[in-house]
Amino acid sequence: DPWKVIGTLQYGGDRTLASTVERVILDADASQYPGFEKRLLALAAEPACTEAGYGFICRMLALIASPASVAALKGRLADGNEVKAYLTRMVIEQVPGDEALAALREAAGRAKGREAEGLAGAVKARECGR
Repeated sequence: DPWKVIGTLQYGGDRTLASTVERVILDADASQYPGFEKRLLALAAEPACTEAGYGFICRMLALIASPASVAALKGRLADGNEVKAYLTRMVIEQVPGDEALAALREAAGRAKGREAEGLAGAVKARECGR
């Protein structure tokens, strides 16, 4: 089952099964997105989820994310892992609505360094786009 493997991807590893999941998502009807989103969020929450796996999951979520992704991921926006914070921001930035903007604002107040800069830029971009 390719869905079981994508969370444990390694940098430089075989991406065949990840490509299968990507193709399924890209070829899916929008009515299928909530089910895919739920599966991806569950994989992202697994302790065995690697950084490479999380990156793949976030790239897929950026295509289909809803406010459910914001609620599930917002805690990672300023959790200290710069790579995961960046990947999470890339998902949340794609979600329309006030929930995403509120999550970005709240995290910008807690984050430090480059994470804070990226979040501040995301907030500003959303505010200018209103």
